[in-house]
Amino acid sequence: MEPYDPVAEDYAAVFGDIGVRLFEWPWIRGLVREKKPRSLLDLGCGNGYLSKALEGTVPERYALEPSPVMCSIAEKNLGGGVVLLRGAAESMPFGDGSFDMVISLLSFRYMAWDRALDEIYRVLKKDGVFILVDLFAGSFNPLYFPGYLAAWAAVRIHHMRNRGYYKKLRRLTRSAAWRRLVREHPRRSLSDARAMIKGKFYIERFRILGAGLRGSTAGLVCGKRAPF
Repeated sequence: MEPYDPVAEDYAAVFGDIGVRLFEWPWIRGLVREKKPRSLLDLGCGNGYLSKALEGTVPERYALEPSPVMCSIAEKNLGGGVVLLRGAAESMPFGDGSFDMVISLLSFRYMAWDRALDEIYRVLKKDGVFILVDLFAGSFNPLYFPGYLAAWAAVRIHHMRNRGYYKKLRRLTRSAAWRRLVREHPRRSLSDARAMIKGKFYIERFRILGAGLRGSTAGLVCGKRAPF
């Protein structure tokens, strides 16, 4: 059983629209518009909401998801226009140099980082870009205090405008299945992720997208190193 199988239906009901990703989606959307990839892989696509939101922006869209339950949901959501396959990041069913861009949105911590990064490197074209957005562990950092305050204010405003979403989110995150998922796959260190990535890519850009007292949401733009 894949980690998200037990919560797939409830997760899809909460995150039906990528617009609820208050900090992550605008940043990703801006990067896709800037980089203008012709081919893009949505790695760990979940219910397919990112691939669906990129319709009309990227000519060739592919999505890969290990969970059979989530993959079935994504298939219904996406319809045509996206090549959706079930498979793992650690062993992708794609040829070398297949994509201009690979995006992992909140799926990286469920992967075996060393093998996944090898595969991401392999399937990217020579000048390809890997965009990583994920939650990372951390503790209170005074240097990020303005970020904490800005994130808190943005979430409060979003909460007032989207009470139905937050009600469903609260129900999901309090469920036994979700608590078990989080316990079995805890947030991992941002410094560890950066060190692992630098062994294969160079980090072109880095940004804290949302800062909290127990961790942060970070975005990294990673360029592929030319083979020596």
